[in-house]
Amino acid sequence: MSLPAVIDYFFAPMSGYAYLGHQELMGLARRSGAKVRFLPMEVARVYEAAGVTPPYDHTDPRQSYRIEDQARWAAIRGLRMAAMPPSWPTDPRLACRCILAAGRLGLDQDAVSFACLRGVWAEHRNLADPGDLQEAFESIDLPAARILAVAQSEDMRDEADAVTEEAIGLGIFGSPTYVLRGKRYYGQDQFDFLREALQRAAA
Repeated sequence: MSLPAVIDYFFAPMSGYAYLGHQELMGLARRSGAKVRFLPMEVARVYEAAGVTPPYDHTDPRQSYRIEDQARWAAIRGLRMAAMPPSWPTDPRLACRCILAAGRLGLDQDAVSFACLRGVWAEHRNLADPGDLQEAFESIDLPAARILAVAQSEDMRDEADAVTEEAIGLGIFGSPTYVLRGKRYYGQDQFDFLREALQRAAA
């Protein structure tokens, strides 16, 4: 019996396109029997290593297009989405560690990840604020205090740093990026390609 395919899901917890694609990714994984490895990354370091202009640079003329594009995708996906959240961008490091801590605790990393993403784009939450994260996790009946306690441990900081270094080593340059069998699929518009690759892997 062959092992299930593994999708390495590199994303920033404050990424608008990760928010738009998250539920689609999880549905695709369920339908194909694939496992998702949650890899939240400190995206500013990834951009710097890749020499990429961050999408939150207000001097970049592409930002106005990003707002229009995200609104179109949000309508297609049936998601509430602010054009410019009040706490975006923000320091994502605590949220990254919370997502990893959920895995350490055997909790639902899918739910924790989406709580972070939805918190930024639909609920006006600040991911750098432990109180906002606690509210986001408690709203979906997760043990927020336990998650935050583990997230703030030294070894969880090291694990989060290792994820970002892994992303840099793989040549990741943006969020979300899905990696399957060494191939990168950048952006939440790559699901047709990812679905085809999963079908080939299962054949």
